[in-house]
Amino acid sequence: MQNSLKNGRSIDFNNESLSTIGYSGNSDVDVEVIVDTTPIAYAMLCTLLATKQISDNEFSAAVRKLEDLTHRNKHHSTRELNDLSQVKLNKKRLRRYN
Repeated sequence: MQNSLKNGRSIDFNNESLSTIGYSGNSDVDVEVIVDTTPIAYAMLCTLLATKQISDNEFSAAVRKLEDLTHRNKHHSTRELNDLSQVKLNKKRLRRYN
């Protein structure tokens, strides 16, 4: 396949080059999504308490159990992993290009 430029030169693209660029592997991306459903669990417990389907003692025990479960399996957020108190500034002077 040939494409012509404004100055009259032509560029020859072969299919192999296009295939290499088109299928270079950049589309293989792994995404991890963590959805915290703890607020839904709290809302369900509050609903059960409000409709008198569980007693105050059962509600307290369920909330304690929920907190134990969620703290045990707590995922670290990006903010917790990036502790700003340990940031080190670059002391070298970087050259600026004008």
